Amino acid sequence: MKTVKQFRIKELREHSGLSQGELAKLLGVHTSQLSRWEKGERQPSINQLMSIARALGVTLDYLLNAELSVTFKFRSKKLLSNEEKKAIEKALVDAEMQIHYLNSAYKLAKKIPRQFAIKMDYFQQQLPTIVQQLRETLKLNQRITLEEFKQALTELNIHIFEWALPWELSGLSYRDAFAVIFINRLHTKERRLFTLAHEFAHILFHAGRDNQQTLVSTISSSRDPIEKEAHAFAAEFLMPTNMIKQILANPAINIKSIEFVDSIARFFNVSRDAIYYQLVKMGIFSWEEKRLYLSKHKTIPSLPATRVENIDEQVASEFLRTALELFDAQEISTGKLHDWFFTDRITLDDYLAERVVESEEVFEF
Repeated sequence: MKTVKQFRIKELREHSGLSQGELAKLLGVHTSQLSRWEKGERQPSINQLMSIARALGVTLDYLLNAELSVTFKFRSKKLLSNEEKKAIEKALVDAEMQIHYLNSAYKLAKKIPRQFAIKMDYFQQQLPTIVQQLRETLKLNQRITLEEFKQALTELNIHIFEWALPWELSGLSYRDAFAVIFINRLHTKERRLFTLAHEFAHILFHAGRDNQQTLVSTISSSRDPIEKEAHAFAAEFLMPTNMIKQILANPAINIKSIEFVDSIARFFNVSRDAIYYQLVKMGIFSWEEKRLYLSKHKTIPSLPATRVENIDEQVASEFLRTALELFDAQEISTGKLHDWFFTDRITLDDYLAERVVESEEVFEF
């Protein structure tokens, strides 16, 4: 029987926000026994390992086989309820598992992960030039759409997952052997576009250096210096200052009207909040005026039971392709796909059945 690595249980317990006493109670064992497991002094039985995995909200595969040590740390100082904290801790552990599954898929397929090759240093004064160069590298249109941006980053070997995440989480990013970005599917399309640009900044400037592989972006994290840099980059990337100046040069525009703010937000495919941030930075508006333009009341959707409801749209395309190749070659089971895609069995079964129908139609043609 395969044994659990020393300190693995402790590592996952801490990631899940559980004390030693809390986990021992969930497992129905004495704290001293759990302590011995965590220190590697004793090994749990297979049934005990399955119970540990369930209690920690991870798969047995992840508990026993994860080779990458990935930790997403939630840094927001906003007061949250215990339920909100648990939902966030669970989401971060799930993201850590997804990176393990991505690594497992590459190994099983005997593929070497293609790396995202660009690393840059952040200089505020050079931001417009940096943005222009990156836009040209990515071959983006003046007005960037979420679909176009996702495709461009995918072609540069960034794996992008659109997951149902707790509302407070905007996005997550990871960079080491490969690069991964998670964005919150529950947010509006405009916000997801901004989050993707924000996480792209983390991949460019922050992740993968100074022993910092991962970053967690939250709705209320703009005071962090790194978050400020990513926010400024995303604003300039999606709403270049020179383009806004060209629009403002039209004397017929009533700049101070809500209608204008909404129209320019639609032009750049961003939210009213995002364009207002950029207009403040340019001196067009002041933060004292924000109550006149920004809505404080937002409907927060409930968190679905699964991270993924639409496999094609929400699972990173290269990972999806590799996983399905392994499945078709009978290297992995339906159960493994279920774990890897973070979806429910009905959605997965329907998706696989549709693939069979499509392949039969192609064959008949």
